[in-house]
Amino acid sequence: MCSVTVEVDQEILRGFNPALDSTVAIRRWVQQLIDMRIHEMELEDTETMSIEEAREMTLAAVREEYAKV
Repeated sequence: MCSVTVEVDQEILRGFNPALDSTVAIRRWVQQLIDMRIHEMELEDTETMSIEEAREMTLAAVREEYAKV
Protein backbone atom coordinates (compact mmCIF):
# COMPACT_ATOMS: atom_id res chain seq x y z
CA MET A 1 0.00 0.00 0.00
CA CYS A 2 1.02 3.59 -0.39
CA SER A 3 -0.13 6.93 0.97
CA VAL A 4 -1.08 9.84 -1.25
CA THR A 5 -1.73 13.42 -0.26
CA VAL A 6 -4.52 15.23 -2.07
CA GLU A 7 -5.64 18.79 -1.57
CA VAL A 8 -9.36 19.52 -1.81
CA ASP A 9 -11.52 22.53 -1.08
CA GLN A 10 -13.56 21.36 1.90
CA GLU A 11 -16.15 24.10 1.52
CA ILE A 12 -16.93 23.08 -2.06
CA LEU A 13 -17.22 19.43 -1.04
CA ARG A 14 -19.53 20.32 1.85
CA GLY A 15 -21.65 22.32 -0.59
CA PHE A 16 -22.21 19.13 -2.58
CA ASN A 17 -22.42 16.77 0.37
CA PRO A 18 -22.93 18.15 3.89
CA ALA A 19 -21.95 14.76 5.35
CA LEU A 20 -18.35 15.52 4.34
CA ASP A 21 -17.98 17.69 7.41
CA SER A 22 -14.54 16.59 8.61
CA THR A 23 -11.18 15.53 7.30
CA VAL A 24 -11.92 11.97 8.44
CA ALA A 25 -15.22 11.91 6.49
CA ILE A 26 -13.51 13.27 3.39
CA ARG A 27 -10.67 10.73 3.74
CA ARG A 28 -13.18 7.85 3.94
CA TRP A 29 -15.13 9.18 0.95
CA VAL A 30 -11.99 9.54 -1.17
CA GLN A 31 -10.81 6.05 -0.17
CA GLN A 32 -14.18 4.61 -1.26
CA LEU A 33 -13.90 6.39 -4.63
CA ILE A 34 -10.38 5.05 -5.18
CA ASP A 35 -11.37 1.51 -4.14
CA MET A 36 -14.38 1.55 -6.49
CA ARG A 37 -12.27 2.78 -9.40
CA ILE A 38 -9.63 0.10 -8.82
CA HIS A 39 -12.39 -2.52 -8.76
CA GLU A 40 -13.80 -1.12 -12.05
CA MET A 41 -10.35 -1.28 -13.62
CA GLU A 42 -9.99 -4.91 -12.53
CA LEU A 43 -13.34 -5.74 -14.11
CA GLU A 44 -12.46 -3.89 -17.32
CA ASP A 45 -9.27 -5.90 -17.55
CA THR A 46 -11.11 -9.22 -17.28
CA GLU A 47 -13.74 -8.14 -19.83
CA THR A 48 -11.15 -7.50 -22.52
CA MET A 49 -10.54 -10.35 -24.92
CA SER A 50 -7.60 -10.92 -27.17
CA ILE A 51 -7.73 -10.50 -30.94
CA GLU A 52 -7.39 -14.26 -31.24
CA GLU A 53 -10.41 -14.86 -28.99
CA ALA A 54 -12.48 -12.35 -30.97
CA ARG A 55 -11.40 -13.98 -34.24
CA GLU A 56 -12.36 -17.44 -33.00
CA MET A 57 -15.77 -16.23 -31.83
CA THR A 58 -16.40 -14.53 -35.19
CA LEU A 59 -15.41 -17.65 -37.14
CA ALA A 60 -17.64 -19.82 -34.96
CA ALA A 61 -20.59 -17.47 -35.49
CA VAL A 62 -20.04 -17.44 -39.27
CA ARG A 63 -19.76 -21.22 -39.40
CA GLU A 64 -22.95 -21.57 -37.38
CA GLU A 65 -24.82 -19.23 -39.71
CA TYR A 66 -23.64 -21.07 -42.84
CA ALA A 67 -24.55 -24.42 -41.27
CA LYS A 68 -28.18 -23.25 -41.08
CA VAL A 69 -28.36 -22.70 -44.86
